Amino acid sequence: MGDIVFRRDPEKAAQREARRAEKRRQREEWAANRQAEKEALTQWRSAHPAEKTLNTAAMMRSWPSSKFGETTLGPIRGGHAEFINAGAHKGWTATRLVAGAATLGVSAAATGRKNKGAAVINVTFGNGAAQTYNVTPDSATLRAANQYVTAFNALAEQLASEAAQP
Repeated sequence: MGDIVFRRDPEKAAQREARRAEKRRQREEWAANRQAEKEALTQWRSAHPAEKTLNTAAMMRSWPSSKFGETTLGPIRGGHAEFINAGAHKGWTATRLVAGAATLGVSAAATGRKNKGAAVINVTFGNGAAQTYNVTPDSATLRAANQYVTAFNALAEQLASEAAQP
């Protein structure tokens, strides 16, 4: 048997290289667009600091975050949010206090305190969509809910005043 030499088809190799070059160009274009979008968002957020506060408060919660004043449920401009805190807190219930006294505090320490009261955030977006979010009555979440509502209303007011300017 003689030596068999496999030769690559130069036409197919050129086509393959052209496809690779096109993909490379598309990746570079995408990266440049992504970088430009990030810079535009950073610049926009520096002029609208309430959006950063709103997004920080919404982190790890079911509340919608914002990008350029838009959420997944609708625009913030023209919207309004309110925080209704109907005495939400953690407290000792009578049954837990009695159980704790009967077991010398062992069961009370094991079960802890129970959530009491209720707190909600009512959000109306600029497109008329409305959403209600329950807020757990722990102090960190209540504080975040208050920050969220304050930032939402501040951003809505700022965007409305910007739209009113010629």
